[in-house]
Amino acid sequence: MSRGTRTHRATPQAPRGRRVLHRAVRTLVVALLLLVAAAAAASAHATLERSDPPNGGMVATGRTSLTLWYGESIVPSASTFAVEGPSAAVPVTVAVDATGRVVHLTTPPLQRGTYTLTWAVVAADGHPTRGTVVFGSGFRPDGLPDPDSALPPVTPVLLRSLDLGGTLVALGGLMALWRVVPVLGAVSRRTGRRVLTAGAAGATVALVAAVATPLVTTATQAGVAAGSGEWFSALGDVLLQSTWGRLWMVRVAALVVAYGALWTARRTVGRGAGVSRPALVAAGALAVSVGLDSWAGHASALPSGVLVAWLASTAHVLAAGVWAGGLLVLAVVLRPVALLGHDERGGTALAAWRAFSPVAAVSSAVLLATGLYEAGAHVETWAALFRGVYGPAVLAKVAVVAVALSIAGYNTLVVNARVSDTVGRVLGLGRGWRPRPHPLRTTVLVEGLVLVLAVGVAAVMTSVPTAREVTAAITADAPQSDRADGLFVTVDAVPTGSQVRLVVRAQAVVKPLGTPVTGVEVGVTDGVVTSPRSARAERVTLRQTEAGRYEARIPDPGVREWTAEVFLHREGARTTVVLAPWSAGTDWPLLRVVTTLVALGLLLVVASGVVLVRRRRRADAGEGADDAVPPAPRVLEEVGSR
Repeated sequence: MSRGTRTHRATPQAPRGRRVLHRAVRTLVVALLLLVAAAAAASAHATLERSDPPNGGMVATGRTSLTLWYGESIVPSASTFAVEGPSAAVPVTVAVDATGRVVHLTTPPLQRGTYTLTWAVVAADGHPTRGTVVFGSGFRPDGLPDPDSALPPVTPVLLRSLDLGGTLVALGGLMALWRVVPVLGAVSRRTGRRVLTAGAAGATVALVAAVATPLVTTATQAGVAAGSGEWFSALGDVLLQSTWGRLWMVRVAALVVAYGALWTARRTVGRGAGVSRPALVAAGALAVSVGLDSWAGHASALPSGVLVAWLASTAHVLAAGVWAGGLLVLAVVLRPVALLGHDERGGTALAAWRAFSPVAAVSSAVLLATGLYEAGAHVETWAALFRGVYGPAVLAKVAVVAVALSIAGYNTLVVNARVSDTVGRVLGLGRGWRPRPHPLRTTVLVEGLVLVLAVGVAAVMTSVPTAREVTAAITADAPQSDRADGLFVTVDAVPTGSQVRLVVRAQAVVKPLGTPVTGVEVGVTDGVVTSPRSARAERVTLRQTEAGRYEARIPDPGVREWTAEVFLHREGARTTVVLAPWSAGTDWPLLRVVTTLVALGLLLVVASGVVLVRRRRRADAGEGADDAVPPAPRVLEEVGSR
């Protein structure tokens, strides 16, 4: 069958099942857009902002209260807190305030010794985080644990690997159906069914892993047995009271639609020209699933550029599906080629890999560009690449992908004579240069195995906090403080995505204080000022969250230097004013600038290459260029052999 000619015929009206699937995926797309538009970006996945006592701190002997402050609300029923003393566990009573961000722990009077407070929480955005606070009672302890070195539990990483890997295989099956199957001639229908079977199997694995994820996460974080009453309660809270839970339910629905559409498409292979409607429905449902998963991931925790990071993350997974998923599917299902005659087998195999090669090249470049952009956004500093889990995982993934790209480049030179001719001329090796031949089935298998390793590394990266989040969590907090009118006032400005959370504490220096604070307002002024300049109508009123503590959220000022003008009102006395200057790190770190520029350069090169190739093909077609497939190299005759 000639690739340049296709016979078009009227397609019968889609059966009722297909129409239902088509409507379902359109509904999912609308739901995705609405959820993404409505869902507020999380700030740091409920990382611990501070604790009383702090990590490495000291309390007086006999202390009975401990307090933890988190950057975002937590799900109390899915969170656990434990205190371990010098010789045994310490009984603890947990109380979470109305905001869900402050946890008060009550213990029996603490005796002299070293204590470890271990916490595991699930944020309102569904992300689990863990940590420890080591402190001493009566003295300051030595030897604190490294908060950067915590590895994720094995089970969540395994589920994440299956979820991601299954999604890539499903996407790869659809790519093969669109790009490769039409050039296989006599074995196209049989191979089409096999690639869709592989795609449906991948969707099944992804669906099972996605369903199991909240079940396992809730049991692990809450420390209760699966199936118990506490577990059911915690699971219900995670799914119904968090943004992540609502996104998860829509994503599972999208995977169900993709699963059904892939099996439906398998039964319709070969009945009409082009890609069938069920296959298009499956592609749309998988795209929705990937988009939802990306929105619930690390991209939503960035302080800025959330939408761009989400698009990059989504494009990254889709490109991985085309390249890695497509390669794995083709390596497995090109077995029918072995049933052809010797000469026909070589030509058909060459046509298959030549059809796959261009989309693999484009998708691998998109994968590399978006991966670099994400690395810069989530690491930010060169030192963070060598610290903790996330940074080294980024380096490991870069190394693994570089190896895969090298093998892919070799395979491209083998199957595409025009590309190898160009490389030979550029390198001065002469026209007609070819790389040293190796069995293609071997090099393709090695490339696939390397990409499987990359999926495992990616699963680890998405199961731990990013380097930027860890840095923000362990950075020492230095609130502004001042003494005025008998009050000791501290002011914190904590970035939370596109907003800043203001926390003001006011404690009496002289007790009793005759005129207690009755209200707190904050005005924001650009630059550093020495006297209040904000208009009263522009000030924000803070809400009292506990005795002497007031909070509010304001839009990010968007400038490098600004001043928080704090007005503490007291009945029958003058208003106390405290000026707290802040310097916001609005400039991008060097690593992020470099990776962003390199990513943009790669995308421009890819776009330019695609345009040039299309123009050249049009010119060749206009000149009546011979499109005959050249004789297959000997190495290609081994593709699909038993």
